[in-house]
Amino acid sequence: MRKTRLYLEASPIIMVEPDQDPIRRAMTKEFFRIVAESPGEYELFLSPVTIEELEDAKTKEKREASTKFLNSITHTKLPENDTAENLAWTYVVCGVLTHNRIDDLRHVAYDVVAHCDYIVTWNMRHLANDTTVSRVNTVNAVENYLVAI
Repeated sequence: MRKTRLYLEASPIIMVEPDQDPIRRAMTKEFFRIVAESPGEYELFLSPVTIEELEDAKTKEKREASTKFLNSITHTKLPENDTAENLAWTYVVCGVLTHNRIDDLRHVAYDVVAHCDYIVTWNMRHLANDTTVSRVNTVNAVENYLVAI
């Protein structure tokens, strides 16, 4: 049986830190508990974009907390990928989001190129919303990516 492939952008990793919204933090911790207790069902992936965003944390403590958390979970780091980077810019050109949201689109592109099933995110404004999903899926169809987000 194929495992469900989950792409992690930075927000769920950051959300486990103590200073985050307590309800979202509890939900995120529960998500990671379920994934950890079901190793035969899920695979976690993150990209260079995720790492970049975690390394850009405002304080050393936040960077260390993210690193500690990542070391506590089983995941696969995707390598840099020109195909994903180019797809992200294709999303910009096609109007999915503007160029100032390129990192959000890079997350989507890495997810698509890695054939992940879902993006795990708390970014409802730019990623997890009907408009973005619809636009991404339209571009993916035109670009012959059979993956829908």
